[in-house]
Amino acid sequence: MSPAAEVVQPFDAIRLGKQYVAAHPGTDFLVGSGDSMLPLYKDHTVVVTQKIAMSDLRPGMTAVYIGDAGRPVAHVLVKKTFEGWVAMGVGNAECDATPVTEANLLGVIVKAFEPTKSPMVALLDEAVLRASVAAMP
Repeated sequence: MSPAAEVVQPFDAIRLGKQYVAAHPGTDFLVGSGDSMLPLYKDHTVVVTQKIAMSDLRPGMTAVYIGDAGRPVAHVLVKKTFEGWVAMGVGNAECDATPVTEANLLGVIVKAFEPTKSPMVALLDEAVLRASVAAMP
């Protein structure tokens, strides 16, 4: 139920995320960090979230919620319990300790943009290219 990421050029990912949010009220975007969602979402994937009611959550959706460390976590919903929803990273061996609740739910992923390479690597490549060109006599 989680949308596959659209593969785009490194600097297009954030631009497309911003465009989507501007055209769809009630959405927001974040840049993912880490490998817990591989192979679904790679590191640096821009994900667009939409706030939905707890009653609309379903297994297989990727929820974004505030985790133990106080930072957003994007993991797949596994099952509903009395305490809230149990979530787990696609690439993780164990479920998350923190349940997804109404109090910590930021939304579910409705769109994703995966850069062909890390924007930081793209910036470094561009800097090297520009430095090489600038150094030419």
